[in-house]
Amino acid sequence: MNRKLTDQQIVATFRDLSAQNIRVSGRSLRAALRQQFGAAGKTDRIFALYRALKAPPSIESADVLALRQQIAEQEQLLAGVLSRAERSEAREIAHQDRWANEIHELRQRVEQLKGEAVRRKELEAQVLLLHRELQELRAHLARLRTQAAHNEG
Repeated sequence: MNRKLTDQQIVATFRDLSAQNIRVSGRSLRAALRQQFGAAGKTDRIFALYRALKAPPSIESADVLALRQQIAEQEQLLAGVLSRAERSEAREIAHQDRWANEIHELRQRVEQLKGEAVRRKELEAQVLLLHRELQELRAHLARLRTQAAHNEG
């Protein structure tokens, strides 16, 4: 059966052994845990707590070590969240830039087409003017032909 020992169980066992004036080592702590709880815990974790507990009192307790570990885990989670947020923000900025550029291009095209409309109206006016001038010239030519026909006849 795989049981997870709590930090409090490990610390209490260490203190019990120390109170009995037993020389506590990492191995003896694991043996006492196995005897008391039926599980010795992971070697790295037990020895890390053992070193913290064996250190002079001015050095951090197991509770502080556990809190530091939680802080480190939370900082790692925070870094992951921030990284995802930064990537998401970068994608959003790229998306907005793309659409802003496309809107800008469309507005320029509309302005260009407005210019084309003005130009088209000017050309239509010129065509109308030239058409009238052509009609006048045809009418003048017809009069000249009529006069020439009367003069010959």
